[in-house]
Parts: sequence; C-alpha cells; structure tokens
Amino acid sequence: MENKSWHKEIDFHCTFGTWPFKKSLDITPSGFLYCGELFPLKTITRIRWGVDQKRGGPFPKYFYNAAFGSETREIIIKTRQKDFYEHLSQRFWTAVGRRLLGEMFAGLRKGQSYKFGEFSVNDEGISIMRGGLFKAPDTETYKWRDLKWGIVNGNLVFTASDFDDKLLTSASFLWTDNAHVLSVALALMQKSGQTERLSKACA
Repeated sequence: MENKSWHKEIDFHCTFGTWPFKKSLDITPSGFLYCGELFPLKTITRIRWGVDQKRGGPFPKYFYNAAFGSETREIIIKTRQKDFYEHLSQRFWTAVGRRLLGEMFAGLRKGQSYKFGEFSVNDEGISIMRGGLFKAPDTETYKWRDLKWGIVNGNLVFTASDFDDKLLTSASFLWTDNAHVLSVALALMQKSGQTERLSKACA
C-alpha cells in the first residue's frame, strides 16, 4: 500500500514550451522520461531548483528553473509558470530527493564528504576552500556546533556562531546541485537538538 502511495505521489506527466519546440516530461517509478530519453531513478544523482530573477526595464522578470542529472548528463527545465514549477520541484524531491538524503546520511557515517560549490560537508562540519591568483589554496574547517545557517535570498548561508554577521560561505539553491538535500539534512539536525554529527539527524 505504501509503495502504491509513493507511485501516486511521484506520478507526473506534462508538456511545455511552444511549437515547434514543445517538450515532454514523464516521472514514474521507472524514471524520468524527458523527450523520449529515459533516466532511471537510480541514475539520477543531482537535483536543484530555484528562481532566476532577470532585470531589464522597470520590472524584473522571474524564471523558474528545475534541473536533474546523472553523472554525465544534465537537463534544465525553465518556465514562467510558478504553479508548474512548484508541482515539478515537489516531484523531484519525492522521486529523487528523499533517496539522495538517505544516501548522503549513509555516506557521511562511512566518512565520505560531499561538495557544494566552494565548501564540502562531512559528518562533523564543513570545510571551506579558499584561494586566489596570488595566494596558495587554504582550507578552513568548522564544526557544526560552531556554525549557524539559514536561507537568505535563495541561498543556504553559513556564519560562525560567535560572529553571525560575517558570511562564511553559501550555496545557491538555483545553481548548486543538491543544496536542497543538504538544507533538509540541516533542518533535521536542528530539530534533533544535537550538533555533533549530521548523520545522527536521521536516527
């Protein structure tokens, strides 16, 4: 019964775009079928979505982007329709995001780390890679207990606990693969009340 409920949650069929460039997407337990090309669910390793604001003229224009991909391919869907975007991102999370969250927790327990832009996440905290043209690369590490985080203008941001007005690093939900997965993991850790290991959030 639970399996049938999940099937119903992820089931999604749509066409979008204008003729003659109309495209199609079907989300089923078999995978994501995009314009006739099937991406089995187990091969999808990254998802992201967010709002892209374009300025030009007196009023900004909003474009809603949702992307999924395997290790070698990425598909980006852009739309001006907010309701379509919201339905799509919900299916992305239900069909793939929950699995990626569980896999990340399992990997963290085994000592793996996960990269999000300029920083990487391990079970005990984050490491930020600094560098530039005229200085050697450097890495700053922070334990979870020494960090604060939140969502600001479509970004997952981190500050130091004792200097919460100083931005340490961030990840854009629009451009950073699996930033939503990390955000849910951090929300679960916050809810659990412990800040020792991220993987304990799923206990």
